[in-house]
Amino acid sequence: MKKSIAFVLPNLNTGGAQRVVSTLANLLVEKYHVRIITLYECKPFYNLDSKISVNFCLSEFNSNPTFVQSIVNNFKLIIKLIKILKNNNVNLAIGFMSTTNIYTIIATKFIRIPNIISERANPEYSSLNNIWTFLRKINYPFSNCLVVQTKANKNYFKTYNKNKIEIINNPIDNNLLFNRNLDIPKENIILNVGRLEEPKNQDLLIHAFNKIKNINWKLILVGDGKNYEAYNKLIASLNMQDKIILVGNYSDVAFYYNKAKIFAFTSKYEGFPNVIIEAMSYGLACISTDCPHGPSEIIKNNENGILIPVGDQIALEKNLTILTQNPKLLKTLSNNAIISAADYNPNKIALEWSTLINKII
Repeated sequence: MKKSIAFVLPNLNTGGAQRVVSTLANLLVEKYHVRIITLYECKPFYNLDSKISVNFCLSEFNSNPTFVQSIVNNFKLIIKLIKILKNNNVNLAIGFMSTTNIYTIIATKFIRIPNIISERANPEYSSLNNIWTFLRKINYPFSNCLVVQTKANKNYFKTYNKNKIEIINNPIDNNLLFNRNLDIPKENIILNVGRLEEPKNQDLLIHAFNKIKNINWKLILVGDGKNYEAYNKLIASLNMQDKIILVGNYSDVAFYYNKAKIFAFTSKYEGFPNVIIEAMSYGLACISTDCPHGPSEIIKNNENGILIPVGDQIALEKNLTILTQNPKLLKTLSNNAIISAADYNPNKIALEWSTLINKII
């Protein structure tokens, strides 16, 4: 008889954690009764198998609550989460992201079922306030297992999580692998995929591209965010509208992965950069900042990609110039990237999760 598991996360909008949960849920649904519980009602951005059940705790998110409203809201979320888990005879709850992890631990302990929690962000750059940081510190020891994505994250959480900590990498999205076509002729495109927000630091890439000899190359940025208009103005001020293109959010990112030759990633910090492993699986030669955490655990410098110091525009210009002018090196990095990306095959990662789940249920 199949056991019942439930993933718990804030929402099913676009995002790294949401994509990972959707991918894992789709792969695990043959082995378990899979349920996804979100804190707030939303329409799933990623495709889900019809056998996956979706519940939400509350219908609306109050983005600016008073202190009293916040306390009441937290109680409501936990009570509703307990009710959903209990009424659906869930055997194991799996929390994703810090605040949701805390709700999951409290709810599962109340109804006496095991839990797994999973940290997705870089804790050293956490946006948690002091109260949530304190709650995380006192609650995490009550988890059955904490899953992180990098060795650096594991070392961080060793300081106040005495329970078992497992490193499980993110899987590449199955739909992306399905839409990969290595026979499509590559074009002279440098690609960046991600939110257009300050930590992603795409203005560094725009300035660097403007400085290199890129007569036959284009820079395409896929994603939306707070800096979209600012980057539009920056590109116009550089008179590079024909060379640098802001695509915005685009559901078929495989279209650009299939066409591009180079992937450039300029983040100041990360939890685990899914887009790098996606780009590598498509055979893009990747150049990334060696930011905390993730890139250095994915990329072996000058073997399957290139690492540069965070914020170093000169190094970015230099290496982009080398890659655009050296087809042989580009091909070597491309081939090695495809081989390395096999470590993040979704079936392999799903098996690691299934092994862990079976140990705890």
